[in-house]
Amino acid sequence: MRQDSFEQTVYCSAPRRLAAGQGGFGMIEVLISVLVLAIGLLGMASLQSNGIQMTTGALSRTQAVLLAEDLIERARANRASVGSYGFALGSAPSCDLTYEIANSSVATDDVGEWRNSVSCLLPGGDASVAVSGNVMTISVRWEARSGETTDGAIEVEADI
Repeated sequence: MRQDSFEQTVYCSAPRRLAAGQGGFGMIEVLISVLVLAIGLLGMASLQSNGIQMTTGALSRTQAVLLAEDLIERARANRASVGSYGFALGSAPSCDLTYEIANSSVATDDVGEWRNSVSCLLPGGDASVAVSGNVMTISVRWEARSGETTDGAIEVEADI
């Protein structure tokens, strides 16, 4: 039995010498890339934060418009007493999650329930309603949530 032997030749090249002034150049490139990446990630985080703030503001505005439309529809359902739906801004009730209507008159119950809804659904929510003939003007105001710079307000006018 014959045993073959193989020889393996390994060639090694001499270590390369860096030109003067190039030592650590690759590390600087990596550091600059990491810096650019970090700035990009901070920009993305800022965009995300601004998007969340704008969404919160839009939620409050949408809720205020829906509340105004709710009161308009209540007044339209009770046209005979539309003048009883008016009230001034200020003295908003605090949010009562167990609110029960007083069963006094439809307009009084509608206004009481609606004002409680404004207080519960909008931060620092308050409203006023002015009725002139068949025209109802509803103003809804609320406090800014965290991140918003100004308080919110809408005004809706409708023919009843």
